[in-house]
Amino acid sequence: MSDFANKRLQALAACDKVINGIEDGTITVSSALLQCMKIARLVNDIESQEWLGYEYGGYPKTDKGLITGSAWDIALQHGRGYIDNKDKKQYVFIESAAELEGIIESSKIALKNFTTQGFSAAGDYALLATDRMLVRVAEGTNNLRKEGRVNKKRLAILKSQYYEYAVRWQIDLQFGNTAKNIFEEYQEKVSLYFSDFSVTTLQKLNAIEDLMEDGNPERYSQVLTSCRRLWEDIAKQLFEEILPDYKGKAFNTRSGVEIDISGDHFNNKLSAVIETLQAKAVKNTLVGSETIYLIDWIEQVNKVQNSEVHTDITRNQAMQCIIHTYIALGDILKLKESVNVGD
Repeated sequence: MSDFANKRLQALAACDKVINGIEDGTITVSSALLQCMKIARLVNDIESQEWLGYEYGGYPKTDKGLITGSAWDIALQHGRGYIDNKDKKQYVFIESAAELEGIIESSKIALKNFTTQGFSAAGDYALLATDRMLVRVAEGTNNLRKEGRVNKKRLAILKSQYYEYAVRWQIDLQFGNTAKNIFEEYQEKVSLYFSDFSVTTLQKLNAIEDLMEDGNPERYSQVLTSCRRLWEDIAKQLFEEILPDYKGKAFNTRSGVEIDISGDHFNNKLSAVIETLQAKAVKNTLVGSETIYLIDWIEQVNKVQNSEVHTDITRNQAMQCIIHTYIALGDILKLKESVNVGD
């Protein structure tokens, strides 16, 4: 198992601990926070690492004791804001989950100890002293209960923030696994098809993967070049398979347009192949427009890159090219298989 896959599994396990623990009441909020920090680290969620770092270690303050502007914004984004009943201004509470849990537990103990048990008074002022004692105990108890309600509410806010974070990443990771499985299905089909190709074509396919793994930004443009050349080989191979007896230099499409399929017109050859397969297929398909879009996209990116305005190819563009290449070719092969089955 790759390091990436192992981290995803660990992150999913941490998500489960937070979600199940909060739902079952078997995990403290401070422990849920630690698990969320683990999730953020494993999935490389830099933005949330900053937020969760503040949640655990405290929100940074200026020399005047005020929370820094960026930290204030983060606190507000994650439910820590409140309006003071006296001055009607907005503030943020900065107690951590562990601090709130400690305060709540201490309040419970204090409430148990706030009692008149053992108190006695005698003499002329006994009644007055007893009344004052009862009032103070009542006031103290009410204040503790009021503070307890506020702190419990704040702790509940933090609990919901950590719960939602874990749920969001659980969905993302599970969907990612589903998408990964779907892509692997395409990849397997394409790789099996390429196994019958020449060594040169296989080398081009391997070169694409090597260029991405290299991590050098200058190599990303080479990925597009390799993809384009790979499609040229694919177009030639498929044309010979699907239209082996076709000798003409032009092909009439269903829309009545005549396209040139001679020489290096690989895009047109692919269009001819796809139209031929679609004509034999039982069901309609969008494979043609999808594939031609991909090849045109590659051509446009290359044109921009080779123009007078220098444009670097990004890793995202290179990845997009590879993913679309596998999916588009996989769809062509599925279409080809369905036609063969129908025959």
